[in-house]
Amino acid sequence: MRFVDIEEARATTGLRLVIAGNVPSPWSQAAMGIFDLKGIDYVAVRLRPAAEAVRVWTGSHNAPVAVYDAEPPRTGWAEILALGERLGGRMSLTPESDEARVQTFGLAHEILGEGGLGWSVRLLLVHASVTTDGREGWPAPVASYLAPKYGYAPDRAAGARNRAIAVLGLLGRSLETSQHAGHDYFFGDEPTALDIYAATVTNIVATLPPEACPMPEPVRHAFETLDKTVRDAVPTGLLRHRDRMYEHHLPLPMRF
Repeated sequence: MRFVDIEEARATTGLRLVIAGNVPSPWSQAAMGIFDLKGIDYVAVRLRPAAEAVRVWTGSHNAPVAVYDAEPPRTGWAEILALGERLGGRMSLTPESDEARVQTFGLAHEILGEGGLGWSVRLLLVHASVTTDGREGWPAPVASYLAPKYGYAPDRAAGARNRAIAVLGLLGRSLETSQHAGHDYFFGDEPTALDIYAATVTNIVATLPPEACPMPEPVRHAFETLDKTVRDAVPTGLLRHRDRMYEHHLPLPMRF
C-alpha cells in the first residue's frame, strides 16, 4: 500500500481506497486491514484535504470508499468485504460454515453498522465536546461537523453509552466462548474479517500507545476523554485480542 494524491488515484486502475486521514477510524482501518491480510495491492487516498474531489469522483463525502477498476464505488463495510473476497488474495476472511458466517455479519453490524459500537463512540465524543465547550471529546469544530452526520442530540447520549457497553460485552462473551474452545480468534485458529473489525473498533475505545498509533494530540485527547464507563467496559480478553491482531496481522505503526 502507498498513499497517492487524488489525481493519481483517479488516473490508475486496480484497487483504490479513500480513507479518513489523521484519525484511526475503525471503518477505514478495517477496509485497509481486509486487503492487507489478503495481500492485495492497493493505493490509498486521504479524504482530507481532497473531500470535494473525492465526492466528484466517488459520489461519497465519507470514508472509506473502495474503487476497483471502473466498477461502481463501494462504501459499506459489507460491500468492501465482498469485494475483497471476490478478489481472492492469500486467505479468505469469511468463515465457511453458514452459522459462523451469519455470526460474522451479525456481530460486524453491531460493531460498524449504524447505531453500533463505532457509531455510538462517535456520538459520545460529540456529546463530550458539546457539554464541555470542546475541553473533552472532539475539538469543537470537529464536533460541529460530525453532530448532524450522526444525528446527535443531547438525549441520545445515554442510549449511545448503553449501546457501546452492551456491544463490548457481546464481543467479549463471543470471544471468550471461542477461547474456551482453544482458539485465538472469534472463529478458530485464523483471523476473519470479524477479528479485524473488533480490533480496529477496540482501538478507539482503548487506544494503542503513541508509538503504535501516532496521531495528532487533539485526536488522542478526544479518545482519552471518551466516557469512562465505556472505556472501563472493554473486556480484558478483547484488549488481548486487539494486541494479538496488531502484533501478528495488522501493520504497526498504524497508517492513516
